[in-house]
Amino acid sequence: MQKYKVRYKQNKHQREFHADLVSRFLHLSTGFGGGKTYALCMKALQLSMLNAPYHGAIVAPDYQEFKKDVLPEMESILQRNGIPYKYHKTDHYFTFPWTRGKLFVASADKPIRGPNWAFALINEVTLIPLTKYKEVVGRVRVKKARFPQVCSVGTPEGYVSEYYEYFIANPHPKMADKLRIIYGSTDDNVDNLHEFYLENLESAYDQKWIEAYRKGLWVNMAENLFYYSYDPKKNHDSTIDREEFGQYHVSMDFNVDPFCATVWGYNGYELFGIECIELRGAQGYRTENMIQALKERGYNPTNSIIYPDPAGKARSTKGLPDVTILRNAGFEVRVKKVAPSFRARQLNVNNLLDKGLIKFHPVRCKELKRDFEGVEQDVITLEKSKKNPLLTHFSDGLDYMCDILFPFSGNAKATRQERMR
Repeated sequence: MQKYKVRYKQNKHQREFHADLVSRFLHLSTGFGGGKTYALCMKALQLSMLNAPYHGAIVAPDYQEFKKDVLPEMESILQRNGIPYKYHKTDHYFTFPWTRGKLFVASADKPIRGPNWAFALINEVTLIPLTKYKEVVGRVRVKKARFPQVCSVGTPEGYVSEYYEYFIANPHPKMADKLRIIYGSTDDNVDNLHEFYLENLESAYDQKWIEAYRKGLWVNMAENLFYYSYDPKKNHDSTIDREEFGQYHVSMDFNVDPFCATVWGYNGYELFGIECIELRGAQGYRTENMIQALKERGYNPTNSIIYPDPAGKARSTKGLPDVTILRNAGFEVRVKKVAPSFRARQLNVNNLLDKGLIKFHPVRCKELKRDFEGVEQDVITLEKSKKNPLLTHFSDGLDYMCDILFPFSGNAKATRQERMR
C-alpha cells in the first residue's frame, strides 16, 4: 500500500493535541483564530490512518457550519498534500486510500445514525447541546479500535456553559482520569493570521472576553451579575456534611419543570448548602413528587423546615395550593405573604455572600453555583434576567429563605411572616 505523508506545521497547542493518543476524551480550547479547525482536520486524518479499517466521524453543529468551516480546511489539506479522496455530498462521508473505513460527517442538529465508530471528532463543541456530545461518545464503540478517542475543539462560552460544568467544574468520576483539556491562545497561531487580526480582536472585545476569545480560557462572561458578591473562595466549602446537622432548612421554588429545592444546615448565624434537588419533566409538575424526593433523601417533617416561594400559597400544581400540600404532609412551612422586591433580595443575599455567611458544597449544589455564576440583572427593571431558562430557580428559593432568616435591615417596614404546620 502506498504511504502518504501529510505536512503539518504545528503551533504549540496543535502539537500537543496531535501527539496525544492516550486521552480517551481530548479537548482543545482556543481563542478565535487559534487554528482549532485545522488541528481537528489533521487529527481526523491521523485517527483515520491509525484506526484503519474502521469507520470514524466528524461532528459539526450543523451541515452549514461544516461546509463553511471544516470542509474547505479538510479539502485544502488533502489537495495540498496530493492525497486522493472522495467526499460524498449526499451521504456525507469521506473515503481515503489507506482504509476501507469511511469518515462520516454528522450534524448535531439531526439524529445521528449509521454504523458504529472507532473514533469521533467534534468541531465547535460548545455550540452543540451536551446531550449530543454524550450521544457521540456512545457511538464510539468499535471493540477492535486501536485509538478510540473522542476529540473536540471549541472556544469557551463562559461558566454557564454546560461544558464548563462537564469538563472543568465537575467532570464525572469515571471520565475525569480519561479527560484532558489543552488550552491555546490566538497569539500562538499568529504566523497564520493576517497582521491586523490580533489588533482587530483586541479592539472588538473588553478584557473579560479577550480572556476567552483570544486566550481560550473559561471565564465568567455574565455582565451585570445579580449576585455580584459571590466569591468561590468565601462561599465554597467541600467539607460540608449533612450529618453535622440535626435539623434541615429547605429553600424551595415552585417553578414547573424544573421544580427546585436546596437543603441547608443553619447554626443560627450561617447557612451551609448541603445538596440541591431538581425534578424535571413529568416529575416537576407535582408538589407531591418533591415531598417524596425529600423523604427518600431523609428530609422529613420531623427534621426539616421548608421555606417556599410565597406564590405557592395561591399556586396549585394539582388541586390544593402548594403550601397547603406541604403542610398536609406534616412539614413546618415558613413563608411570607409576598416575596421581597428584587432589589431587597439582591442587597440582602449579596451582603450575606460578602460576609461569608452563605457557604455551600460546590459539587452537590452545582445548580445553585450555576445561578451565582450566571444570573444577570436587567439594567432597566433591576430584576433577574430570565433569558436563560436554566437559571434563577435555585437562587430564587434561597432569596425567599434569607428574607425570613436574615430580614433585610434596609426595609422601612417588615413584611409579616406566617408559620404553618
